[in-house]
Amino acid sequence: MNTTTLRRGRRATSIVLLCTATALIGCTAGDPLEQDEDSADIAVRNDDSAKAPLDAASVSIQRLEKPTEFADTKIFVTLSKGDAEKLANPQVVGAGDEDAPIVLRDDGKGGDEKAGDLVFTGLAFADIDALKARAEAEAKQDVKDVPQFVGRSVEKLAPAEALDLDKFLGGGVIKLPGAPKLLFSLANARHSLMITDPSVVRDFTRTYDPCTDTGAAMGPWSFGHLMTELANQPLTGIDPAHLAEDWLASWLTPQLPGSASIPVPARPMMQQLIDDWRAVSGGGDLDLKKAPFRLLAIVNRIDLSRRGKGGGGYGGGIGGDFLDAGEGRFVFGLVLPAGYTVKGYNKPGVLDSKTGCRLTPFTVIFEYKVDKPGCKKVRDWAQQWRALDTLPFGATYNAALQAITDQFTVAGASPSRGNRSALGQLRTNDFLMAPLWQMREHQLPLPTGFLSPHQVADTVELFHDNTTSFGAWIVSNLMQLPPQSFPWAGASDVPSPGTFWDGAHSAINTLLITSGPGNDANDARQNVSFSACSGCHARETDTDFVHIDNRTPLGAAQEALLSEFLLGEKVSPSANNAVTGNLHFVDDPSVLARGGVINPTNPQHRRGFRDLEFRQQKLVEFATQSCLRVPVLDPVLVEDALTHKKALPDDLFKDAEPLGKDKLPTFALERLGDAPVAQVH
Repeated sequence: MNTTTLRRGRRATSIVLLCTATALIGCTAGDPLEQDEDSADIAVRNDDSAKAPLDAASVSIQRLEKPTEFADTKIFVTLSKGDAEKLANPQVVGAGDEDAPIVLRDDGKGGDEKAGDLVFTGLAFADIDALKARAEAEAKQDVKDVPQFVGRSVEKLAPAEALDLDKFLGGGVIKLPGAPKLLFSLANARHSLMITDPSVVRDFTRTYDPCTDTGAAMGPWSFGHLMTELANQPLTGIDPAHLAEDWLASWLTPQLPGSASIPVPARPMMQQLIDDWRAVSGGGDLDLKKAPFRLLAIVNRIDLSRRGKGGGGYGGGIGGDFLDAGEGRFVFGLVLPAGYTVKGYNKPGVLDSKTGCRLTPFTVIFEYKVDKPGCKKVRDWAQQWRALDTLPFGATYNAALQAITDQFTVAGASPSRGNRSALGQLRTNDFLMAPLWQMREHQLPLPTGFLSPHQVADTVELFHDNTTSFGAWIVSNLMQLPPQSFPWAGASDVPSPGTFWDGAHSAINTLLITSGPGNDANDARQNVSFSACSGCHARETDTDFVHIDNRTPLGAAQEALLSEFLLGEKVSPSANNAVTGNLHFVDDPSVLARGGVINPTNPQHRRGFRDLEFRQQKLVEFATQSCLRVPVLDPVLVEDALTHKKALPDDLFKDAEPLGKDKLPTFALERLGDAPVAQVH
């Protein structure tokens, strides 16, 4: 019996044993990993999303003519008639969260101008310094139009709207634009969002190239270092080498991850990789200094920041405050240097003629949750990343970037998560081990333990595709986030790269779509499909398998090839992966499948994706957002009015004791108009 088999004793080795080892791998929907409760990918499917928050149609602010001890600014939030009808009390809506509640009223009292006009009024202290900083930043930009996104696709170009700070300071009502006036810069995006520059990923004082056996094998950006920090051996007693091997060995036996209902088949070829790594390690434990993974990218996913559903604990409400600051990611590619066997793999990859190394179709992503909740922490986090835009690539830039990444990679970065690591999930994407494209996900269980298989987020089990029940669910939910009521938890197998997700034609008739976009069945179908890993990495974005390609030789000027979905433009691999200036559009795959004809002028039939631009808009929004100071209210008073549909008192602050501004909770004003979308890719 070899070392791998002995180590596999920590996890069940067959489907029969899997169902008796629910402490390690859940076999039913009733036995999820404990980590699920705090996982961003599960959060979009839990009770919070089943009761979707209301979204402000518009947000405006006005300075009070006579500030009080409790507020200096009025907030005006307009709801649609449909959203207003969802309120328990049609004259009251909550915003913010438990520790930062805001009450907005539409009863013609307490500062509200007209009852029942769907314009809800609240009070707070404005963040004048942040508003000034935003206005100054926008004044430097000569921008006429900005893309307007619906979900992640471009609906149209809209006139840029800068913040009118002078009008606000003069007592006028100003509308907060959905996005700051911003000129997109691909160069900036490559500095602060999708970092693939060779001076970073081949900084051999911080990372390691197994193809040339060059660099700091345990540097702060190396695979070995990140795996060591995940293990957190002083706390857990887990040897990092054992953590890495135990993770790879999960491929050797069928798995039933998380609450999935279909087993993931074994991929025995993984034993060859383990044996080769052991051989170059000199036998015995795997040597993390010899890890066959090279760094491809460091990625800022602040756009994945989660928000509470709002309401301040008072029922249905408008956009809550930030629960976290999104994710930080490290992307690695598996390579096969000298000493590794190539024969037997499904697709051994591309031969790098300079190094003799095989660049395989196998990527690994460390996806860390950035545990920085609240408006001010998220704003500070965004500003740290934006500061990188001012630095040229080089030693100073890399030191500044490491100061950011150390905040989420270091052991103990998140005391509430497994092994006290900030890791949310470790994902792999490969064609290497067997013909079927496969995505896998692993998480660290609470309180400590080895990486455990987990269902891939938001990926439906294959047997649901093109069914009437799936189609009917899409139509009935429209653009809402996937709730727990639908069996979303999927196993790790995904279809071929040509796939997209659809419901039966009887349930969704794409050919009837004549204009858009809007909250109809076709937009909902695309949103569901795009939200699934297998849709985002395939037909919905016209992407072949990966968005960051490991099969690109990394030289002095060559970077990992990025997908056109990210760049928003066609790419020419023959010209060092340069963008061509031709915009990237994707024809809706369901129209042609139903015998329809693409109408190129219909944004539902032909969608444009510029995901780095989408992410940069979010980064700039977060870096310049104003954090309101929220007055503390009497929750009993508000709860009574909401529950029993009683009228609010004219003065919510009567007999209340004011707190100093610096002691009040904060809330991101601009987030009141956000529409959360279940997309984690």
